[in-house]
Amino acid sequence: MAAPLDHPAPARPARRGTVCHLIASNFAGGPEKQILAASRLLVAEGWRVVIGSFRENRPAVEVIAAAQAAGLPTFLIETRSPFSPAAVTQLRRRLRDWGVEILVTHGYKPNLTGYLATRRTPVVPLPVVRGYTAEDRRVRLYEAIDRRLLRRFAHVLSVSQATRRTLIAGGIAAERIGVLYNAVDPDPAVTPVDVRRAFGWPPEARVLLAAGRLSPEKGHRHLIAAGARLAEQDLPWRLAIFGAGRQAEALRKQIARAGLDERVILAGFRRPILPWIAGADVVVNPSLSEGFPNVLLEALSVGRPVVATDVGGVAELITAGESGWLVPPADPAALARAIAVALGEPETAHRRAARGQRLVAERFSFAMQAREWERIFATLTRADANGGLPDAGAVSPSRGSVNEQAESVS
Repeated sequence: MAAPLDHPAPARPARRGTVCHLIASNFAGGPEKQILAASRLLVAEGWRVVIGSFRENRPAVEVIAAAQAAGLPTFLIETRSPFSPAAVTQLRRRLRDWGVEILVTHGYKPNLTGYLATRRTPVVPLPVVRGYTAEDRRVRLYEAIDRRLLRRFAHVLSVSQATRRTLIAGGIAAERIGVLYNAVDPDPAVTPVDVRRAFGWPPEARVLLAAGRLSPEKGHRHLIAAGARLAEQDLPWRLAIFGAGRQAEALRKQIARAGLDERVILAGFRRPILPWIAGADVVVNPSLSEGFPNVLLEALSVGRPVVATDVGGVAELITAGESGWLVPPADPAALARAIAVALGEPETAHRRAARGQRLVAERFSFAMQAREWERIFATLTRADANGGLPDAGAVSPSRGSVNEQAESVS
């Protein structure tokens, strides 16, 4: 018998406080993995962490199923849209029933619902900003509204210093914004996929891999254009692009027009992705905008060389010439040159990958991220218990934190 979608609220409060993460997502991807991994560690430290999402006419919600599999309590808001007034009423009731002290919201839909639900309540709202996609007119409108809404929050978390600077430029007071980087833990049991065999490529092929949503801001069209330039060189490369999205057909046509059908494959959405990443020779991230990309964290965690565009918080993870290659966005020629060097100089590539792997293990682990979450939650909970919010600067990077350390490598 399937587990119920809602776990009943326990009668006794958590020892250290109750936190709720609210996210509206269609599947359990990068942000969801970040939430669940840190939540498990926080629960072990005595925090109660509840995961909420929105039904929106879906028979199942992946993040809720994943949270339940991890043993976390969950709830679903039963409305057709997060923008329904009923969503605010339901969320306020859930927060009250669970005794939630801090509501962490992820994305413009949860931010708005969470803001309205926590008004004139003791619950502290805390939005997390991972960046903006601007993938179509409707999303651009919602994101513009969200940027204005964020000015009303006493505290905001961003996933990189670059994202923080963007928020400041958008009118949010600097002292209100902290930084909490994404994290990854290397999987010692990961078995690399034989990507060549999986796609019927020749044994001598050098495998390039990109992974991400197939939408304009991810820059895949520029990677394919770079591939057309690489095809003119004497390199036996192949490229697998993992992900799904509305750009799939346009990218497929671009591949055909460039005569790259035998070299480039749209591999679709695969889970888990880490074994495929581990089986690549070079991981490429051609994005036009980023917060702090999980795919690069994962690539470095398994010692894969990386070539990436210098956007968002990427340079806070990768140092050009030391732990990878950085190129300007939307520049196929520069991207092709960097890939050619990474493929043509394998010793250099592996040396840089090893440096990146050490950096990730030392500074971007989930254990370190969980300690940062705990410090933030404890600070906000203590302030709320005293009848007011703490100075927002308390949420900002502190000496010795992962934030300060990561800044030193950019």
